[in-house]
Amino acid sequence: MTEVNAVAPRPHILFVDDEPRILGGLRRMLRTHRDRWDMSFAEGGEAALAALRDRPCDVIVSDYRMPGMNGAQLLERVRLEYPGTARVILSGQTNEDNLLSIMVLAHEFLTKPSSPEQLVATVERLIDVRAPTGTGARPDRADVQSLPSPPHTLVELIEALDSDEASAYSIGTVIERDPAATAKVLQLVNSSAYTVGRKISDVGQATALLGVPTVRGLVLMHDLIRTFDVSGGLPVEWLEALTLHSVETSRLCRMFADGTDWESNAFTAGLLHEVGQLVLASMRPREFAESLESWRAADPADAAFLCVTESSVIGFSHIDAGADLLRFWGLPDPVIEAVAGHAVTVPPGAVSDASTAVALAHVVVEAELGPVCGPLGPTPLDDDQLAGRDLEVITRWRREQARQRR
Repeated sequence: MTEVNAVAPRPHILFVDDEPRILGGLRRMLRTHRDRWDMSFAEGGEAALAALRDRPCDVIVSDYRMPGMNGAQLLERVRLEYPGTARVILSGQTNEDNLLSIMVLAHEFLTKPSSPEQLVATVERLIDVRAPTGTGARPDRADVQSLPSPPHTLVELIEALDSDEASAYSIGTVIERDPAATAKVLQLVNSSAYTVGRKISDVGQATALLGVPTVRGLVLMHDLIRTFDVSGGLPVEWLEALTLHSVETSRLCRMFADGTDWESNAFTAGLLHEVGQLVLASMRPREFAESLESWRAADPADAAFLCVTESSVIGFSHIDAGADLLRFWGLPDPVIEAVAGHAVTVPPGAVSDASTAVALAHVVVEAELGPVCGPLGPTPLDDDQLAGRDLEVITRWRREQARQRR
């Protein structure tokens, strides 16, 4: 019997605009990509929904200002009915209220006129991260709207927003103590018109670009922060320990990177390196809880990693899910690379960029505060193998930890 290898279908991209000449221009502009994508063109929101009923798409690119059903209303329907579809707004002028809706509903916001290179790069990135992993499983990401935060985060952020002295700095300081809120703010600022041609990894800068009124609107009207649900089968103690680990890792990363041009990337990657656990807790809570329980029950002598247990139970790990989501959300590549490599073995004296800073900081913090994804039991960290400056930084961080515990 002859074995037939199935050919994966080409990605399907749906372009939506109420002006036929705009659709015609897109069709001409993208004709060289007909051998890579299947493209459909719909005049208006109702026609787009009809097209989706006939054939769902991988990426939808829609204008915002359309008569009848506008782009936000269309993307809201797509989000609810086709959660696996990546959503892009391609639009011109928008007011602040429209911008808030776009930022919440769209994975990417491109301004008109958008260059062919920018449009193609955006679509290709969104297609790429929808592909299955090497195991054949596809980490959940397109339908992740928000990640769980510790219960106190929302209270602290509202207090900061309501303060008479509210500023981008004071609000950013609260946000950067919570990996979930940090990831969402950076997603919003990097997928909007605020950062054309550049990527932002600094939370304070992101908050300043968005502006205090926009952040307030996102928090109060659009659920920027989702408080952790204690009824989901995972204890709040798990999230609190994970948050503490992430915050301390980011602090140590900043100390490693002090004065370098990769300081912001290192700090943010340190804060977000375990964000994949939040993704799994959101999308696969029962399976993730089972993975945690199996990992914790393992014999410490086996030196079991949580990611190995997750892969056997779920089909992919929190490392896959975290890097995948951040790539989908458009965060800077150095941050994504550091998140993807945080569980690797660090060679002595290797701290030279964000990735090596995060990898070493992760090991050091687990040795001091307990493992969150590495082997249970004592962490094999040999200070004698560390470079002089790295050891000095770690020693200073340990002293600060000792003072905090007094």
